[in-house]
Amino acid sequence: MWTLGIETTSAQGSVALLRGDGVERWAALEPPYSSGLFAAVEAVLKEAGIGLGDIELFAVADGPGSFTGVRIGLTAVKGWIEVLGKPAAGVSTLQAVAGGAPGLAGLDAGRGEVYFGAYAGGSSEEGLEALEAFCRRAAAWRGPVLTPQAAIAAACPQAKLVEPRLAANVGRLGIAAWRRGERKDALSLDARYLRRSDAELPLAGR
Repeated sequence: MWTLGIETTSAQGSVALLRGDGVERWAALEPPYSSGLFAAVEAVLKEAGIGLGDIELFAVADGPGSFTGVRIGLTAVKGWIEVLGKPAAGVSTLQAVAGGAPGLAGLDAGRGEVYFGAYAGGSSEEGLEALEAFCRRAAAWRGPVLTPQAAIAAACPQAKLVEPRLAANVGRLGIAAWRRGERKDALSLDARYLRRSDAELPLAGR
């Protein structure tokens, strides 16, 4: 089975083409993702000698992360699965950091904050904390603390740096969800937002 994994929610986006559970091809994405995504997908498909219609599952990171990045990945996948009649899987970016294993995953949320996901026994908790508070949580966490971002790892001695290009993990987690019968269509595939966008915040002084 051919699966296309897409991650446009973080600062280091990527796409990965998987055959079964193995990665056949992958490519890093450079901003702006709105144009780079399509070129990267075309390149990995061409290298593998297949077309977009051969993809049997589209796995996409649905957040948390950049509001614009989340929408770019989701919109592209929604269009593809609607036209091709193929299923999709939405994958938490934080779960992709953890790689589907137990662990405390942290991502830079901007504004001096950190998105985190605590994964143990298949359950998850997602929220938003300041970096200092996240580091205190990391110190008390009984298990791996994972991040793809050097600034978080530098602030939290317990944190281990992981591969920042997450598309392969998105693909594998999407396949696992597909096998469990968790399949999305264009209508049900949606973003995983944990806070309001900058545009929704009140202006200073108001």
